[in-house]
Amino acid sequence: MRRPMTLAPLLAVVLAFPAAAQQNPFDLALKNLPAYTVDYTMAGDMTGTGRSTSGGNRMASTQTVTGKFFGKSSTSTTWSLTDPEVIWSADIGKKSGTKTVNPLPMMAKAYDDLDAAGRARFHDNMRSMMQFVTRALPGIPLEGQKKGTRTIAGESCEVTEMGSFTFCTMPKLPVTLYSSGSLLCVNYEQTATAVSKSTDAAMMEPPAGIKWTEDLDRPRADSAARAWVQQLASKELADSLAKARAEYQAATDGGEAQMTPEQQKEMCEALKNFNLGKAMKNAFGNAFKDAAKESLKGGLRGLIRRP
Repeated sequence: MRRPMTLAPLLAVVLAFPAAAQQNPFDLALKNLPAYTVDYTMAGDMTGTGRSTSGGNRMASTQTVTGKFFGKSSTSTTWSLTDPEVIWSADIGKKSGTKTVNPLPMMAKAYDDLDAAGRARFHDNMRSMMQFVTRALPGIPLEGQKKGTRTIAGESCEVTEMGSFTFCTMPKLPVTLYSSGSLLCVNYEQTATAVSKSTDAAMMEPPAGIKWTEDLDRPRADSAARAWVQQLASKELADSLAKARAEYQAATDGGEAQMTPEQQKEMCEALKNFNLGKAMKNAFGNAFKDAAKESLKGGLRGLIRRP
């Protein structure tokens, strides 16, 4: 089962920083990570259990998730491990996995190489994309808003809301105890049930019996990361998103369009089928621009067409 949450982590990280600050959203170097292990449950359109752990310069996670999308259910058990150089990912049931270059350091470098105008456009473009993907009205501020504290699994965490997403993260530690939101028409909720301030060493070892496929071509990965970041920071994408926003506002007189169930399904299908992975792979040239245009076009069709 393809996990529909591909965009969520990236968008959440980018939106955590105000545009004026222009901080590097990819500068997440894996070093001196705290030793912790968190067990959690998932609810909403995806149900199941999981565990995440970290320590030193590595972090790992495993989960068993059942998802029901448009009447079809499937269950998968996955494992992943991230270190500064490589990302491991495996489907336990299928006994297959991949080893790929960790792109975050390369993306951080590509972001640093942007000029001031490019960085500002990057943040603006990501916010615009977030608004369309989550069906938020253009113009709604999406910077993180602090909403107090909660106690989850015996630990205190700080609540932050960003658009349709809510996170509760331990203060001064990159440990999320609660997250919820809606993305690509999939509602999800993840809640910690137990927290241990130690590393699960067994999770740091690759599962047995997995057939690994390797793609560790660093020069090619570096080129792809640079092209992807540059495309997200491009004026071309900014213009495309601005046009889509103007069409939306003109069609709805600045208000929120009401969708019939049929229109909702049409928009969900369009957004669900947007393949970010393929867009990244074809980042050279204008592949991402074309994919984004078609995705937004399909989404706007459902938003602005009158019953």
